[in-house]
Amino acid sequence: MGPFHPRLVHFPIALTLAGIAFVAIGLIGRRSEERWLWSGRWLLLAGWISTLAAGIAGLVDQGRAADLPPVRDVINQHITVGVAILIVLGAALYWPLKAKRLLVVPAGRRAYLGLLLLVALLILLDGWLGGKLVYEFGVGVRGF
Repeated sequence: MGPFHPRLVHFPIALTLAGIAFVAIGLIGRRSEERWLWSGRWLLLAGWISTLAAGIAGLVDQGRAADLPPVRDVINQHITVGVAILIVLGAALYWPLKAKRLLVVPAGRRAYLGLLLLVALLILLDGWLGGKLVYEFGVGVRGF
């Protein structure tokens, strides 16, 4: 069986970015659209769970990668950004539960959208690092 991480990473990316889009649609109008927010929050939760699963698979698959300093460096950066995604996305899931009026107050809505934008940027960075591992070093595709 081949590496599992490359097969799983598409789910957290799609679920999380769709969740961010749904929440943004729900918050950008003049009033909160509860159905968009509800759907978006569930997508974000599914994105967090699938990010955790993909991360565990990545840690298991890491043993197949070449043990060369440049490969290890990029893998460590990829892992670090992945952990940051779990933390920031977890905060995005927890914050509205802790601060009940967060999404009602305009400043809170903007702050929450900023946090979700940070999650999206971290996903882009982690995807770029993963692409570097695959296309530059052949991790997961050239027998490693």
